[in-house]
Amino acid sequence: MKTTVWSELLVELKLREIKDSDFTFLYKLLKERDSKENISHKEMPSYKEHIKFVKSRPYQKWYIIEKNRKKIGAIYFSKQNEIGVHFLPKISNESIRQAAIQELIKKNPGKKYFINVNPKNLEQLKFLNTNGFSLIQNTLEYDLIKIASNFVNASKKFKFLEPDFKFEVIDDKHTEHIIKWRNEPSNFKFLADQDKLTKSKQQKFLKNYSALNRIDFILIDKKTRRPHGTFSLTNVFSDRPEIGKLLGTKEIRCKGIAYRSTKTLLDFAFRELNLKKVYSITRSDNIANNHLNQKLGFKVIGSEKINSKKFIIMSLKNNLV
Repeated sequence: MKTTVWSELLVELKLREIKDSDFTFLYKLLKERDSKENISHKEMPSYKEHIKFVKSRPYQKWYIIEKNRKKIGAIYFSKQNEIGVHFLPKISNESIRQAAIQELIKKNPGKKYFINVNPKNLEQLKFLNTNGFSLIQNTLEYDLIKIASNFVNASKKFKFLEPDFKFEVIDDKHTEHIIKWRNEPSNFKFLADQDKLTKSKQQKFLKNYSALNRIDFILIDKKTRRPHGTFSLTNVFSDRPEIGKLLGTKEIRCKGIAYRSTKTLLDFAFRELNLKKVYSITRSDNIANNHLNQKLGFKVIGSEKINSKKFIIMSLKNNLV
């Protein structure tokens, strides 16, 4: 790291290990962080979640940066020798950042150090390149929700649903409809999970949705904007990705809409995600659903018992690969 006025700044800067009284400051620092600095999280955690994270001791060392005894930022040294440094808005400049990193290295001597940087943060990239750090890799993100959002925003993708229907990615605005559909007796009796869905359960599900291995589409009438059902792909990154479908409104049943909607879901699975095979697990007495699966080309490969009920396992290969 090149020599600058950082040695003078070290007289003013102090790194001290975090303590419980720093929880509020660290949360403030996280809330006010520029979006260009974010890599690891997309949604702001609650204060309770934040405290739990800090108490879990996620890093080798985690320090508060003080200047003239005032808290101005924080810097950590991870278990993978990664450095992360963040300042309050309008505090950071090259000299202060350089001094803080240099002091951390001094406190934690080693041969190699790494810093992960958001590619949009051009200022920090420039700073690191001129202070001894070199680019060793580009990390690419696979965002399932973003892929699904791009899919529903491209109208040409809905060749099986046009001209009257489309998909939307699940959202809180659909909650009341989903609760009603799922708990409706004629639907509920065929579900593997025999616990009634409540609003609090659905909200908790949505809160953690970005971490789940699934995508749920809502079938929407383009003219009335009314939602009619859910078409889901779960266990996406497993060896048994599974489709699920629930046509909630009775007036559009037996009109080929479930077939068209499932074809669109399969189009997403096979063309957008390049899955090699998908599965369907359906109650043996759900005649309509099993018939629909067979019409779509699914083949029976076995069965299993869930909560003492027999479920048929079917699979469908991607003929595009």
